[in-house]
Amino acid sequence: MTWLREYIQEVIAEMRKVSWPSRDELVSSTLITLLGTVMISGFIFVADQVVSTIMGFIY
Repeated sequence: MTWLREYIQEVIAEMRKVSWPSRDELVSSTLITLLGTVMISGFIFVADQVVSTIMGFIY
């Protein structure tokens, strides 16, 4: 069980070294990620509709 205690202590020590983002940085990064996801999803949706329409004309 000593290995588990040692492991947890090492994890805690490493977590203290982490450079956590500020609230503003976190919100900004989250909004950019969401916007990018929506844009890519929209592009894929439009591309799928175009291909489906073309395939509908062919078949």
